[in-house]
Amino acid sequence: RCLPRCADPDMALNNLDRFVGAARSPLVLGTLFERDPTALPTLVQILSTSQHFSDLLAADPEIFDLLRMTEGKPVSRSTLVGELVTEVEALESDDSVLRALRRFKRRETMRIAYGDIVRGQSLRTITAQISYLADALLEGALRAAGRALGRQRGTPLRPDGKPARFTILGMGKLGGLELNYSSDIDLIFLYDEDGRTDGRRSIANSEFFDALACEITRLMTEATDLGVAWRVDLRLRPEGARGKVCPSMAQALGYYDLRGRTWERQAFIKARPVAGSYAFGQELLNHLAPWVYRRYLSRADISGIKALKRRIERQSQRSGLNTRDVKIGRGGIRDIEFVIQFLQLLNGADLPELRTGNTLDAFVQLERVGCLSDLERSLLEGNYRF
Repeated sequence: RCLPRCADPDMALNNLDRFVGAARSPLVLGTLFERDPTALPTLVQILSTSQHFSDLLAADPEIFDLLRMTEGKPVSRSTLVGELVTEVEALESDDSVLRALRRFKRRETMRIAYGDIVRGQSLRTITAQISYLADALLEGALRAAGRALGRQRGTPLRPDGKPARFTILGMGKLGGLELNYSSDIDLIFLYDEDGRTDGRRSIANSEFFDALACEITRLMTEATDLGVAWRVDLRLRPEGARGKVCPSMAQALGYYDLRGRTWERQAFIKARPVAGSYAFGQELLNHLAPWVYRRYLSRADISGIKALKRRIERQSQRSGLNTRDVKIGRGGIRDIEFVIQFLQLLNGADLPELRTGNTLDAFVQLERVGCLSDLERSLLEGNYRF
């Protein structure tokens, strides 16, 4: 009865075979299907929708029990962060931390997918939930890395004797609460002031926070038998791949003031503190706001935006997918985001309500202030959601 309603009945049946074979007790599973008439149709729906999710269920069949208990209901960011941080802080070995991060990612991704596939939750809900999950993993990795490094080197202090602050800025889709299941996360690591640690083997704050950033990245990206926690991209930091992994606030502000480019201003539209000190991250973004949202765009600014747009179009054409690639193809996601971000840069100085990193929110605000007509907003938003 279930299979004819599937998008891919053969895929569903093959994956069900693997799932039952991996179950601790296939007889108990069969009893569940008899007792609960919704269990099997729900499972088959997931198994026919995504091979990746089917693989996760076959690797850990007990996740299905969690899905049925939670029913894919959204969870607050604070709850996700709190659960993972509590778990990580009770672990001692590096291997146990790596496994905890990856198990948490698998379990929560399946919860989100259940809400998406079975419950039909909105695009906004799903992308926000995936983004909150990334926030939680970063905070968990930060706590584990900070504890290990602190034992070796002590606490980094500022010249006034107070502990130095550290923040992770989420850029791109993470910053905009728009992550999808396969997105990389774009990050910038920053600390507030120079100084030294107070341990017996004291080092400069710059050295401590560079090591901290590298360790967080390793905990997220190291390949294990459970895969990686998340792919990380650090190329948006000041000076890109040539720059320090974790610059100080003064170094970052000096770079953007003297050498920051228009595309970097565009990128900071989506910046958001995602782990570490939220207050420090927000303080930094407040400092950068006048640089991001200038009173006018110069001819050079507009030329720079056009040049970047042409490079993206050439990249798409070289790939041979210009008319079919939903991300970088003509009329695709990146095209729509480019239009919206240009309008935000152009008008954000005079209209602070346009300063949002979320594209769906930006559609609403741009129409409200008259930067988009009702028809333009409807066309752009409808295609972006698709």
